Amino acid sequence: MDSVSHAAWGATIIRKLPHVWWAAFFGLLPDIIWGVYWALKYRGQSFNRGLEVRNSPENLEVHFQVYYFVHSLIPITVVTIIIYLVAPSYTIVVIPYYLHIIMDIFTHQGVWATRIFYPLSDFYFEGRDWWRNRWISIGNWLALVVINLIIFIW
Repeated sequence: MDSVSHAAWGATIIRKLPHVWWAAFFGLLPDIIWGVYWALKYRGQSFNRGLEVRNSPENLEVHFQVYYFVHSLIPITVVTIIIYLVAPSYTIVVIPYYLHIIMDIFTHQGVWATRIFYPLSDFYFEGRDWWRNRWISIGNWLALVVINLIIFIW
């Protein structure tokens, strides 16, 4: 699913202040980590040279290892345990990270498919790419709007 909707879902399911902003952040965090890695790795290169380097087999392999790692249940479970031990009242904010992974399981396929238990396993479910099927995005945003309207009106 798109990154903005991950943040919106995080804020939607964890509405309690001050946790709502942390929830939005954690909903977006897997994509932030991967994006920061990508930006730092290829900073300062010309666009054409950057494309050559990025698309080399070695770099794509590392690129996807980072992507699979931050979209896996294993690392976030370790982080959840640490947060629980350090600041138990904030443990709730990691729920959107889990939701991010669950949504991506069903809305990504091929090399972008979510490796649920990476690095212990390369297992993945072949979902449907949200960016190739506009109805997935339309349904997602419609659900977000309806749920938030119900919450605000209720």
